[in-house]
Amino acid sequence: MKSSIVLCLCAMAAVSLPASSRADTSSWDAKFVDPHPLSDDLKLPLPCGGGMVFRPVDVPGGDGVLDDTEITVGRPDTADGYNQFIRRTYLAAPFRVPGHPELRRYYIAKYDVTENQYAALSGSCTPPTRAGQKPRTGVSWDEAVTYASRLTSWVLAHQASALKIDGTPGFLRLPVDDEWSYAARGGMRVKPSEFTAPLWSMPDGGPEAYIAAGPDIGEMQAVGQMKPNPLGLYDMLGNAGQMMLDPYQLNRVGRLQGQVGGLLVRGGDFHANPEDLTTNIRVEWPPYNPKTAQPTRDAAIGFRLVIGADALGSLKETQEAQNEFDALFHKATEASGDTQAALAALKEQSQADPATLAKLARIENALAADGRAREDAEKKTFGAQVQALVALGNDIWEVNHAIETIRKTQAALGTLTAAQTQQIEKHLADRQKELDATTEGYLGLLEAASSSPAIKDAGSIIAVQRDGLHARGEDYLFGMLALAQKNLEALRDRKMVSAKDVQAEVAKISSQ
Repeated sequence: MKSSIVLCLCAMAAVSLPASSRADTSSWDAKFVDPHPLSDDLKLPLPCGGGMVFRPVDVPGGDGVLDDTEITVGRPDTADGYNQFIRRTYLAAPFRVPGHPELRRYYIAKYDVTENQYAALSGSCTPPTRAGQKPRTGVSWDEAVTYASRLTSWVLAHQASALKIDGTPGFLRLPVDDEWSYAARGGMRVKPSEFTAPLWSMPDGGPEAYIAAGPDIGEMQAVGQMKPNPLGLYDMLGNAGQMMLDPYQLNRVGRLQGQVGGLLVRGGDFHANPEDLTTNIRVEWPPYNPKTAQPTRDAAIGFRLVIGADALGSLKETQEAQNEFDALFHKATEASGDTQAALAALKEQSQADPATLAKLARIENALAADGRAREDAEKKTFGAQVQALVALGNDIWEVNHAIETIRKTQAALGTLTAAQTQQIEKHLADRQKELDATTEGYLGLLEAASSSPAIKDAGSIIAVQRDGLHARGEDYLFGMLALAQKNLEALRDRKMVSAKDVQAEVAKISSQ
């Protein structure tokens, strides 16, 4: 089975490859391929010795064919609501992450496609230039899709292994809106509480250091001149607008409206007011210019590519998808057993009435979908509870550390006046109250999380939390995550967890 994206790319693959696109041409200088190299970059070859660099984007969810994760995109206020209002959507990725079965990943280009990279498929093998490091703009959507198709065909013909990632064959295409939104916001490299913010954290100079836009910029820049987002992606906002593979759709208060519109462009460009550019910015462009009767081309709109793959790469995966669907459907219908039993009895009584049977089947399927949605929500809530347990555990550590510091300082000071002693004792009493209150909050949340139906999936959910901490450079919280898991397992096994236990365990972590 092939997705519409793959069919679109295959249709474009009939375009002939440039005759002189050799794979053995001397390589470009690194500054024309990747001005800011990172150890986990993925590099694809281009004709004429060129290259294109991609960044991995990890997506939590699970190792099943049907697993995905819910994300929230858009802005919560209603300004420009028909266009940018907040909505929930679902994202999954095709490539496995070795050693992390709970994660999948896709790859998105680190930079916009440049003039140099676009020209590399022309067959002329003209050496790259500094001027050619600007984004390739002024191309139509069809030409961008064709470029992705031709480059896929060239790589497959000259270095097919470069597009086979962990055993899964990939291909190049434009990103879809949800992929772009997730990557632009920082994916797993930002905290869940920060993911919905209009901009990622920009500590080194603020937006003017990260976004190429406004009167101070004045013109299109070479790629990679600004600072990157948390995923190491450059120019996600400003410089050149970026075309999406999927078309523009309106927002019908929390979901996409059904009408398919024109071209969808994300990220804004250098003409924009920097204050107006956020990861929510969406613009519709007509695909054709009625004045010229030609496809729309704009000098401020370019594109970047994604490495994707088939949703079902084999008959085995097709069967796995069906098996997973059946298991999910069965689990969802089990959750509403009494209602399902009543429906089954009604179906028995209505064998001669096809219209009634059809209505009952629709009700049954709706109940199953509701059950699946409820299970997804339970898992998401449990994940949030685990995050909160880690945060509270760290708060306990900090208060406990403050108490220890006060006591050590008191001992080091030696003889104190009565007033000084009283003041220190008051500080200690206040901190102890804070410690006890925080610990009680931890225990209450622990009790609620241990009662969640999602506790049966605690292992995989906690593994995702660990991956998120590592992605954000918060490995120092691993001890708190392990403590939360240990406490949850204890309560699940009907063992007691006391405030004294929690504080003692935190003390051990703080002494490591």
